[in-house]
Amino acid sequence: MKTGAYPLAIVISLLLHGTLIAVIAYGWEASRRTEHKPMPQFVQARLVTVEAVTPKKKLPKKVDKIQQRAQREAQQRQQAEIERKRRAALERKKKRAAERKRQARIEAERKAREEKARQEKERKEREEKERKERLEKARQSSFDEALQEEEELLEANEGEQAVMSVAQAIQLRIESVWSRPPSARNGMRTLVQINFVPTGRVVAANILEGSGNAALDRSVLTAIRKVEVFPEVAELAREEPVVFEREVRKTMLNFIVEDLRQ
Repeated sequence: MKTGAYPLAIVISLLLHGTLIAVIAYGWEASRRTEHKPMPQFVQARLVTVEAVTPKKKLPKKVDKIQQRAQREAQQRQQAEIERKRRAALERKKKRAAERKRQARIEAERKAREEKARQEKERKEREEKERKERLEKARQSSFDEALQEEEELLEANEGEQAVMSVAQAIQLRIESVWSRPPSARNGMRTLVQINFVPTGRVVAANILEGSGNAALDRSVLTAIRKVEVFPEVAELAREEPVVFEREVRKTMLNFIVEDLRQ
């Protein structure tokens, strides 16, 4: 055999074998189809009748369960989202209310501080004004008091001079009529109080401190009664009634024995 004819023989052999295999397979498949016979007609009628009387419940498909679960999960997610939004809205509302309260508290505290500062300022201004008024009154009072004291001092000096002058006049008048007893001795002293009325008349004369010599004490009282009326006292009572009331109405005088020859 030639070399070029050998491959051709192989190809032809393969084609023949393939054709044979195809014919065999087709015949086997046809024999399988012929073995499946259709159900008898009466069986189908009986089945239809039974199904009409007692219909069978259709079982839910697996796909339907998956869809229902997905729907439930979607509804749950939707409800959860709605609840989340509701809670978030409620929380925002609470925060806004809390913020309004905080702002109101801050504003109230600010107003309270301002009012307190205003009252404190007014109090200080009022105290400062009162302090200045007190100082002014004190200065005015001090000035008035000093002026009054000066006037009183002048009046007292004048009154004192007037009283001394009147007292000297009273004593000179009494001593001019005083007759001392023989038992009197130099150095004896008698203190008397003489009560006057504004007319200058003596209404009472009393020994405050005796000399120890009764005759001498009586002689002083006798001399006072002899004079009886003192014009100097009446004149002072007319011109200086206050001085008369304060210094002269009750006059105390000392009568001392000094010029006796022993």
